[in-house]
Amino acid sequence: MAITIALANQKGGVGKTTSTVEIAAVLTKLEKKVLTIDFDQQCNLTKNAEADRNLPTIFEVFKEEGVDLNKAIQKVPAGYDLIAGSPSMSRADKEFEDVQDAYLLADLIEAVGPDYDYILIDTAPARNKLLNMSYLAADYFIMCVDSGEDSIDGIDAITTDMMKFHKPGKRQLSESKIMGVIVTRFRDTNIGKAVIEIINDKIDNEIPSDIKTENKPFIMTVREAAAVDESKMMHKPVQQYKKSSTPAIDYRNIVDEIISRTEQED
Repeated sequence: MAITIALANQKGGVGKTTSTVEIAAVLTKLEKKVLTIDFDQQCNLTKNAEADRNLPTIFEVFKEEGVDLNKAIQKVPAGYDLIAGSPSMSRADKEFEDVQDAYLLADLIEAVGPDYDYILIDTAPARNKLLNMSYLAADYFIMCVDSGEDSIDGIDAITTDMMKFHKPGKRQLSESKIMGVIVTRFRDTNIGKAVIEIINDKIDNEIPSDIKTENKPFIMTVREAAAVDESKMMHKPVQQYKKSSTPAIDYRNIVDEIISRTEQED
């Protein structure tokens, strides 16, 4: 069964989609079978991966009867599989009102999980039912932050929500754990070092053990470099566009850590 990882933060623009693309690209190069799910109504993962927009989207899979899940799964040029996002997911809170709808993503992953080694969920930067579905579907969460105060506060928001879904006796029970934090666009400055210290303190003192991996969640950085923005414009992972760049190297190190931890958990 696949290991499912959600990339999350309730603030936008902190590198969730970039991290999803790069982690998927590295895992694919390591001959892992990877499925990515664009769970953001902005559909940045779908656009970045140059997915076929004529195939069924995640919204259609969830809402329309008779949609073949297998037809919604497509292989993108970078080599991994993807289920495309849809702007209609912006209506999630109104469209998915039934109690059982909370398990739509978990049910999908259960259906396709045997075919993959890793499933990556690119979550929306919002506190909504889609994020709640992710809490119930993912094995692990990796939070993406930058040096902004709002993105660091996003760690607290995710922590609070995860704890709600971990309460004993709660009908919608989650077993997801925080695996780590990726600091994107990192600069080795006093501010950069302060951000690492703040996150480290949160992990040690503010995140309950119930929602942390047994090994302390990692804090890893992706150094700022023009190659990331350039690769986005080319619709390629930086692993393909400029594999010798510092961000490409950093993401390879992150994937090594992910694989090491998931193998230990197994």
